[in-house]
Amino acid sequence: MRSPNAAPQPDELDDISTGYALDAVFDPSLVTDDVDEYCWTPLQLAARTGDLLEVNRIISSAPNYGEAQATVNAPPTGYYGQTALQAACMRGHTDVVRALLNAGADIHAAGGNNSYRNAFEVACSVGNREIFDMLLAAGADVSPATITRYGGRTPLQAAAEGGHRELASRLIELGANVNAPASTSSGLTALQAAVWRQHHDIVRILLEHGANVNAPPARYKGLTALQAAALVGDMNMVDLLLDQDADINAPGSQLNGGTALHAAAAGGHVEIVEKLLKRGHNPNATAGWAKQTPVQSAFVVGRSDIVDVLIQAGATGPVAGGKILFTTVKRQTRNTINKPDETSLTS
Repeated sequence: MRSPNAAPQPDELDDISTGYALDAVFDPSLVTDDVDEYCWTPLQLAARTGDLLEVNRIISSAPNYGEAQATVNAPPTGYYGQTALQAACMRGHTDVVRALLNAGADIHAAGGNNSYRNAFEVACSVGNREIFDMLLAAGADVSPATITRYGGRTPLQAAAEGGHRELASRLIELGANVNAPASTSSGLTALQAAVWRQHHDIVRILLEHGANVNAPPARYKGLTALQAAALVGDMNMVDLLLDQDADINAPGSQLNGGTALHAAAAGGHVEIVEKLLKRGHNPNATAGWAKQTPVQSAFVVGRSDIVDVLIQAGATGPVAGGKILFTTVKRQTRNTINKPDETSLTS
């Protein structure tokens, strides 16, 4: 077996004679010794690459309609797998989507464990209007039951996160639940998603249709709308949400979460830190099971200026001893932070 760190070979995605191929050409990090974890059926692979001739050949080679449907609806494998229809939707292969629908593709089937998005949710995240309309005509649900799996999104949440204003408006017109709750882990409501991605036009549309500015964050790795705005450093969005009575001291997620002040401190946005303090944010708010303070969040990302601002505002307690709370900040700062000496922050 080849090492998981070995470079993918050019012919890996061309050789589908065994029925499966490693998903390596699009993301080399997925190469693994466990060949069953990240692999695709020939049809899923052809759909992913947009090979309509191969898609039609595979479907037509089935001995009967039942076998063809089984092939078309083969489940995804591993954490990041997709059905053939989801793969075609993700990459905008309209003709392939049409062929799969004609062959009986299940539009409601879920994706792999770490995406769990059905074809319509995938189409909404990508923003392809033609595929969106085809799936609607095939019976897609614009307002499904609560999505509970890791990173799940309703169609509206997916469209809001992707910045697709036309699709978001259409979904609202069709009755999509503007306030559908976020999935438990890494989930976002439609408003939280639009704020997080800084899609101001969609934020305003959602607010006009009753989006809850104080919807709680996902239990794990979530953000309130205000926490999201503070984390990305969007002062205009912070002001808008505060004007809409966003809860300035709302608690964060149990895992990798914090208040808006923690978020602004972790993101290194001193002006937003100052704004939140002036609006009454508690400088000694704590986050998570470790009861981390905003001062600790600023210190761990090397922002002595923010530490000083917080101390001047009345923050007390230890400076060191915290961790990077927010997953995105953790990715951005990995191997780049040189924490200052603690004594230099309080002198």
